Amino acid sequence: MLVAVIIYASIAPFVLVAWYAAFSHYNRRRSRKVLKWIDAAFAGHGKVAGVHWLAPARFHAHLQLAPNASFQQASVDIQLSPRQMPVSWLLARLRRQSEMMTFEADLEFTPAYDLEVHNHRWCGRTRRNLPADPVRWDMERCTPFVITTKPAWQREITTMMTAMVASRERDFLKVSYRRTSPHFTASVPLEAVAPGSGNIGELFIVLSELAGGASASRF
Repeated sequence: MLVAVIIYASIAPFVLVAWYAAFSHYNRRRSRKVLKWIDAAFAGHGKVAGVHWLAPARFHAHLQLAPNASFQQASVDIQLSPRQMPVSWLLARLRRQSEMMTFEADLEFTPAYDLEVHNHRWCGRTRRNLPADPVRWDMERCTPFVITTKPAWQREITTMMTAMVASRERDFLKVSYRRTSPHFTASVPLEAVAPGSGNIGELFIVLSELAGGASASRF
């Protein structure tokens, strides 16, 4: 029994090293596919100009956008699944954490406010005998609403919220406006820019509309 424990203990580090090397290489290969997706998503508006790896499962890609674009120093931050770390990968799977793409850029005009908007969706059964499969439910969509602790509602935030409602189908999980660089960030599941996801070519248009909500507050 003791001999078996010693053997397993001596083998485990080699297995972990092999796992780490294999899936780090896998993420590198997957990154090349992701970069092609990004080029397709920004086709006609810009292209990837450089890549910088921050971790085995995370890299930063600089974008070269058209001169007439409203974004400056644009880039995307890609968070892949941490496959190279078995425990982290398992936890991510159990928590259903998606691979993410975050678009970052400065705007022509600095936003007049700091604002962070998160997209949350909840669903629940109204009675116990309701089928567990949501596909068999009768759905009703309510109009968008905002819960805020700010006593005075600003006109520029209303403009921004209008753009947010228009972009609901893009499944942005978080959109931020800051007075410091980067002025604008928007996070979306990586699968939203994968081939076959639909409306890929509209990503840049939606991003411009969201950023326009902040720019409109300057006038």
